[in-house]
Amino acid sequence: MLNKESSKVNFLNLEGIDPISLQAFQSLSKFMRFHSQLLFKLTSEKGIYPGQAVCLWFINQNSGISQRDLAEKMHVAPPTVTLMLQKLEKAGLVIRKEDERDQRLSHTYLTNAGVDTLNVLNSILAEIINTSLENLSHDEQRNLMRLLDIINSNIERKL
Repeated sequence: MLNKESSKVNFLNLEGIDPISLQAFQSLSKFMRFHSQLLFKLTSEKGIYPGQAVCLWFINQNSGISQRDLAEKMHVAPPTVTLMLQKLEKAGLVIRKEDERDQRLSHTYLTNAGVDTLNVLNSILAEIINTSLENLSHDEQRNLMRLLDIINSNIERKL
């Protein structure tokens, strides 16, 4: 029988992973976690949450988008988008209009308040970008982009 200590997986000694690769991965994971926490903190202070922010960005880029297409773009289930849109509509940030030819479909648009909120979200995004990169020179930023592009390509091949 295994005791509690011997049954734990030790992530610091993963088989086939060298220590530098593990440290690099941990740094990436830490960055993603901090980025998410900062995004959540700054958006929630404005009464909006990251999922709703993403929803508003997609609606802005695809004015009149259907709920089905929005769910697909956001990689979430349609009922999740329905609930999100109901909250955004109640807040006066979006409006849904029935399709004139197919009343089963509705199209979603930003209201003026939604555009104002999007401007606030854009300011938040600028703050996150500036905070994240403030101590990196342009050459270091270009090198970071090059390295992240390699990592993105590696992951994209597995998707």
